[in-house]
Amino acid sequence: MLHDAPDWASRHHYWHHSNPRSKDRAKALYDKAHVRPQVNAAFETLKNPASTDAERLLAKDVLFRLSTNRSSNMEAGNATQTACDLYLVKDGASDTLDLATATLAGVEQMQSYRPANDLDQTKKDKYLEELPIVIEHAIKGLLEAMARENLILGEKQLLGALPGTAVPHMTLPDYANRGDLKTKWSRPSTRSKSGWQAGNLPSSLTGMFDMNNVYQVAGFWALNGHQPPFLVYANASDYRVFTPDNTPELRDDYLQDVVNDITLFHKTTENILRAASNKEELFSLVSPDFSKFCWNEPEAYLTEAKKIWSVS
Repeated sequence: MLHDAPDWASRHHYWHHSNPRSKDRAKALYDKAHVRPQVNAAFETLKNPASTDAERLLAKDVLFRLSTNRSSNMEAGNATQTACDLYLVKDGASDTLDLATATLAGVEQMQSYRPANDLDQTKKDKYLEELPIVIEHAIKGLLEAMARENLILGEKQLLGALPGTAVPHMTLPDYANRGDLKTKWSRPSTRSKSGWQAGNLPSSLTGMFDMNNVYQVAGFWALNGHQPPFLVYANASDYRVFTPDNTPELRDDYLQDVVNDITLFHKTTENILRAASNKEELFSLVSPDFSKFCWNEPEAYLTEAKKIWSVS
């Protein structure tokens, strides 16, 4: 979404901040300043009936080079949320759907996904087996987390500047302007007789990946008037609900410390944006860590990024 931003940010196509734990700073800047402008322009070229064949070929090349990874894990999570939305969220004049119909919509969405390779196909087949029960568990967890809500709201953008920053922070709560749903899926395992190991539900939010989610909901909390956040995790075995009542990391004092940390990170990013007059200078001021999970992208995407930073 485009909105007013200082010149020193808009010249880099940097319109908003997001959760700093979701990717390293170099990856965020690479996506916003390099990838998205080219991808957006390529889509516009393909939509334009006046584009020449040569222009269309170049646009398709851009989309190939700069496409990011999709996976059965991500698609199964999206399909679960689709089903939960259809069952829980009243959209305008439309009524919510019954569980069977909502689940079918999620399954059909997952069926339409085209896996990238044989392993991803194997995962897709497994997740289609798990999907109906994961949806059921997710709905139970969400209803528990939002038991006091008169009307359940679906995904909605929150946008606002954190104290001392000039560029707004943007975040998208899945439900009620304050909570997120996370799904856990089985993974292949040579140690199991079945060949699969269940995706475990966390017992706390202190782990590295779960702390990423704490940072996510801290953004909700900062922009929604400090409404109490929640996280619902669901897998094929059960569900788990985390709220301020049972989780220290979701209480106001902890969330304020997290928001302070996010704000400091954003201020540093803004100083880097101010210092760079062009994209080349911008990338010279940050150093990517290609070993991080956020850089798990297709080979063509990584090749272009490594050329920019002269990494072989």
